[in-house]
Amino acid sequence: MRLRHALLSAALGTALSTTAVVTSAQPGSAAAPPRYVALGDSVAAGIGAGSLDKRQGDCWIDKEKGIRVPNAAGAYPRRVAASLGAKLDFKAFCGANTRQVIAEQLGTLNKRTKLVTVQVGANNYGFTGVVMRCIVASGGSVCHDDIAKVQQDFLTKLDRDLGKVYRLIREKAENARVLVIGYPKVVRQTGTPCYGDGLMARASRQRLNGAAHTLNDVTRIAAGKHGFEFVEAEQAFKGHAICDKPEWINGLSLPTVESFHPNALGHRAYGWLIWQKVRP
Repeated sequence: MRLRHALLSAALGTALSTTAVVTSAQPGSAAAPPRYVALGDSVAAGIGAGSLDKRQGDCWIDKEKGIRVPNAAGAYPRRVAASLGAKLDFKAFCGANTRQVIAEQLGTLNKRTKLVTVQVGANNYGFTGVVMRCIVASGGSVCHDDIAKVQQDFLTKLDRDLGKVYRLIREKAENARVLVIGYPKVVRQTGTPCYGDGLMARASRQRLNGAAHTLNDVTRIAAGKHGFEFVEAEQAFKGHAICDKPEWINGLSLPTVESFHPNALGHRAYGWLIWQKVRP
C-alpha cells in the first residue's frame, strides 16, 4: 500500500502539469476545445485547495454582486481542464446540495457539452454539520446519534435526490461523458487522536467514516443506474486523512470553511483519479 501511495504521489507532480487536447483535429485545423462542466459542492469548488482571497470566508459568495465565485486555482476541475485542453464552465460552489445543483448549476449544460463531473450529496441532511459537531465535541453519544440519523437518511433518501440531479444532467447534456466523484474518509480509522481531528475518540472516527462510506456506496449505485461512471476516492486517500503524513485533507483550520476539505495535495489526487478515466 505504501508503494502504491508513493507512486501515486510521484505521478501527481507530473501528469497533470502537461496539456493534452482530446479532440481529433487534423493538422492545421483550429478545432474548438471540448466543453467541460464541473458541478457540485465545496469539495468540487476547491475550498481548502489554496489560492485564498477575501471572499473565501463567505464561502466565495460575492455579497456586493450577489453571485457565486468558485475560483480556486488548485481545484481539481481546473487541473482536469488544463490537462485536457478543455474549456471549463466551473459551476460548483460552497455549500451546494442536490436541490441547489438543480436550481443554480445546470443552466449551461447542452448537447455540445463533452464532459461533466458532479460531486454532491455530502451537504444533504446536514452531514457536514455533523462532521463539525463531532470534531469540536471530540465525539461522544450526541455525535453518535447524529451520525446514525444522517446515515439512515443517506440510505433512505439520497438515491432519490441524486436521481433527480442525474436525470436532468442526462437530459440537458445528452452527448456528455458524466463522471460522479466520490468522497474521501476525512479522519483516520485507527491510531491516536490529534489536534486536527479535535482529539476525537477512535469509536467516533470509525462511525464518521462509516457514514462517509454509506454516502459513497449510495452515490456509486445511483450513478450506475444512470450509466454514469463513479470515481472512487476512499482507497486513494487511505493513509492521507487528517493528521496522516502526508495529509491530503485539512484538519481544523482558519478560515474554518477550509476545515475537513481536501488540500492542494488532495486536489492533485482527485485530478489524477479523474485523468485516469478521461485521458485520450
